Amino acid sequence: MLTTLNRIFVAQFYTKNAGTFLVILLIAFGFLSSVEHKALITAALGSPFFLALIFVLWGLYLLKTIAFTREQLTAPEHLFLQTFWLLPTPQRGVMWLIIQTSLLFPVIGYAGWMLQIAVSYQRWDSFSAIVLFILGLILAGSLAADYRLRHPAPSAIRLPRLALKLRYEFFFPAYWLKHEPLSLLLTKAFSGLLLAGVCRLYPTDDYDQRLLLIGLLLAVLAHSQVGGQVSAFERRYLLILNNLPLSWIQRFGRYVLTYGLIWLPELLILVRNCPAEVRLDYVVWLWLTGWGWLLLLHSLAYGHAILPERWLSGIFAGFIGGLLIIMFGLPVGAWLALGWAGAAGSWYRSFTRPVG
Repeated sequence: MLTTLNRIFVAQFYTKNAGTFLVILLIAFGFLSSVEHKALITAALGSPFFLALIFVLWGLYLLKTIAFTREQLTAPEHLFLQTFWLLPTPQRGVMWLIIQTSLLFPVIGYAGWMLQIAVSYQRWDSFSAIVLFILGLILAGSLAADYRLRHPAPSAIRLPRLALKLRYEFFFPAYWLKHEPLSLLLTKAFSGLLLAGVCRLYPTDDYDQRLLLIGLLLAVLAHSQVGGQVSAFERRYLLILNNLPLSWIQRFGRYVLTYGLIWLPELLILVRNCPAEVRLDYVVWLWLTGWGWLLLLHSLAYGHAILPERWLSGIFAGFIGGLLIIMFGLPVGAWLALGWAGAAGSWYRSFTRPVG
C-alpha cells in the first residue's frame, strides 16, 4: 500500500513541480554560494524575526503539499483510495506521516543544514524551535490529508487560490513549467551546468574566450527543441493567433520577450560564475548572443514540419560548423550580429512568404 501511495503522491508531486524546484534552485544558488547561505542561516539562528520569516516560507510550502494531496484524493482515477480509511487508524497515520515527510523533504533537508550549524554555534533555542516546527509541519500535513480522506466532499475546506493574469509572452513559459516540467528541467539543467562548468574551467589553464563561446554554442543547442515546442503549443491552444491583426515585427517582438524570459536563468549563471579574467560586459554580450541565436532557431523551426532526423542532422552540422568558425577566432560581436540579423530576417521571410 505504501508503494502505491508513494507513486500517487510523492512521485507525481516532484514530477509535476520539477520545473518550480529548478527555478527556486537557480534563484537560491545562482546568486549565493554555500558560504553566503551559511552566513544567512547563522543570522537567522540569532534573529527570531528572521527565523520566523523562514518558518512562514516553510508553511507556504506545506500548504502547497496539502493542496496537491487533496487534489489527488479527489481525482477520478484515485477514487479507490477512499477504501484506505478502512485501515486501522494507527497504521493509516504512520503511512500519512511517511508520505508527508517525503513531500517535505526539501524543507527537511534545509532544516537539517540549519540544525547542523545551530549545534556548532550551540544555539539550542533555535535548534529546538526548528525541530518542533518541522514536526508540526509533518503532523499538520498528515492530519489534513487524513481529514480529506475521511471527508471527501468537495464543499469541505478549500484552500485559497491565487489567480494571475498572464501576458501573452508568459503563456509558453508558464505552460512549459506546469505541464512539461521534465523537459524544462533537463534543458535548463544541461544548459546551466554546462555554462557554469565552462566558466569554472576557464581559469585552470591558458584558455582564451573561445572556450566560453564553445560553451555558449552547446547551451544554445540544448534549447534546439524549444522552437518546435512553442509551435506545437500555439497550434494546440492558440489557433486564433495567426488571424490576429499583428505585423511581423509585433509578433517577432513578443517572441523576443518570451525567449528572453526562457534564457534569463543563463544570465544569472554567467554573472554568478564569471571568471575573474573575463570582463563582466563580455559575459553580458555572450548572453545577448545566445538570446539572438535562440530566436534564430525558433524562426527556423516555427511553423515547419521538419522530420526529427533532419533537424538533428542540421543541429549536428551547425555544431561542427560553429565550432570551426569559433576556432578561427570570429569575435562575439560578429556572432551577436549574425544571430539577431538572421533571426529577424528568417522570421520576416517566413511570415511574409505567400501561402501556396
